[in-house]
Amino acid sequence: MVTCPFISNAWKGKRTNRAMWQPGRLAGDTARMGLGLGLRALGQALIFIIFARTLGVEDYGAFTALIALACFVGCFAGFGGHVLIVRDVAREPSSFPQAWGATLALLGLSTPLLMLVYLVLAWTLPIPSVPYSAVVAVGLGELIFGTTANAASYAYRGFQRMGRAARLQSTPVFFRLVAAAGFLLWSTTQPSVEPPLVLWSYCYAGASLVAAMYALRLIQQDLGKPSMPARSLLQKWFFDGLPFSIWGVGESLYGDADKFMLARMDSLTHAGSYAAGYRFSGMAFLPLHALLNAAAPRLFHIGIRGLQGTRRAVLPLAPWTLGYALAVGSALFLGAPWMARLLGGDYSHTIVTTRWLAWLPLATTPRLLMQYALATSGRQGTAMVAVVLGGGLNILLNCYWIPVWGWQGAALATYAAEAGMAVTMLVLLLNIPANATERIQPTGADQCLP
Repeated sequence: MVTCPFISNAWKGKRTNRAMWQPGRLAGDTARMGLGLGLRALGQALIFIIFARTLGVEDYGAFTALIALACFVGCFAGFGGHVLIVRDVAREPSSFPQAWGATLALLGLSTPLLMLVYLVLAWTLPIPSVPYSAVVAVGLGELIFGTTANAASYAYRGFQRMGRAARLQSTPVFFRLVAAAGFLLWSTTQPSVEPPLVLWSYCYAGASLVAAMYALRLIQQDLGKPSMPARSLLQKWFFDGLPFSIWGVGESLYGDADKFMLARMDSLTHAGSYAAGYRFSGMAFLPLHALLNAAAPRLFHIGIRGLQGTRRAVLPLAPWTLGYALAVGSALFLGAPWMARLLGGDYSHTIVTTRWLAWLPLATTPRLLMQYALATSGRQGTAMVAVVLGGGLNILLNCYWIPVWGWQGAALATYAAEAGMAVTMLVLLLNIPANATERIQPTGADQCLP
């Protein structure tokens, strides 16, 4: 028997399906992922407060619009390889060298082209008062360096090493927090020839570069080096991962396009206040994301048998996730005045926007549970259709509602898109045979098997 001679500590035997779904083990992985995401959220909140109080609401709105544009373009980075590495490693741990090599190869092929697309879009759809040097710096930090660090965290998820995965999720934020502290110190003590927004964009790109280098080094130490993937594996990964990328486009259209459109169609002030409220709602959702991230490798593991298994695995999570979403939505609604005080007087309008967006976790949870059940059973194309339709609906409604109702129109469009995605997924979920299975094709892991 021939085996891959690496990773003796990364995966000590396959876990059985029953052991993988033990409540204690899932709770432990959720806690580790939640701690990492919580530290990440804390760092983001500190960066947010530093940046918001230093630059004011207009520059924050401009920076948020840039990030939204970069995230939208970055959905195609790696063509979904970061998700496929979780799938393949969860099902066959010895496939890691080929899977990691394919992930890096697809990132190397896609990110230079995406950077060019991002720069062209930023030039043709200029955001008011944003120097082009800031556009370039944000693109480098988010599209080139940020996607690399993000892919590294997914490599650990396939092995269910959620502590390491959470560590790499929070690492970029840690370095950006250090950069933000330096930015605050420099901007308050030294005169600068660069506008503050440009200076912060440089700090953002530099911190993202350091985070990417750290992540690659840690992967090599813990899991080993990548293997050069065969062309056939790259082709298979491209077609398997493309639905996840398009899915990401739909998510970006749904989650980020309204901020960019507010900056263009309404005002940077309203875009900044709306983005602040959206940020608070997103931070409240972190424990739910931690649970779903911890469950994803398990769902991929049983998803090879078809939709019936993932559907049954997801159902017990529904009462807990919906109960939490309701509780945290109530807390956001009641605590909105205290959150606005953290940001300063310029953000008083954030009280209203936070209350409007407080119920997003409750509206999003049913759709996400169905989405995970579909995607991890090989039905990522089906989930992609629903998400893309939802993103397109969000764009269409924003075009009509923002000119009429401003940021309230953007919020209503978000809720309407969420409802549309949930209904579409429910219809698709009920019409797929429960015993439908994914067609599994050989991967590079076969080179390490008998």
